[in-house]
Amino acid sequence: MSKFDDMIKDELAKEAKGIDELLTSEGGLPDMVAAAFKGSMRRWVWLIGGVTLLVTAVMLWCGYNFFTADAANQTFWGFCTLISVAAQVALKQWSWMEMNRASMMREIKRLELAVAALARKVG
Repeated sequence: MSKFDDMIKDELAKEAKGIDELLTSEGGLPDMVAAAFKGSMRRWVWLIGGVTLLVTAVMLWCGYNFFTADAANQTFWGFCTLISVAAQVALKQWSWMEMNRASMMREIKRLELAVAALARKVG
């Protein structure tokens, strides 16, 4: 291999090491959840969190009534349980999407800072 190839390999190894350090500095899921509660949509995240707890209570109540009801009322309570489960899934999906959005915005800002630093270095 040529000297140029060795230089490219060295630069790629340095970049890979930097990326590995950046990935290990990410705290994982707990930090993503915390960031969602601190981001620009924090009021909505708190509201949806409260509504999710309320829907969870309704879901458990409907499920209990489904199993304790007589045969004539089981259809009603089963339907209510299914609706509350669907609402629970929708609210949790929104929460995960918001965490993903906050994470993506953070990554975009990191990239903007890296590009700005590179532009200063070159220019």
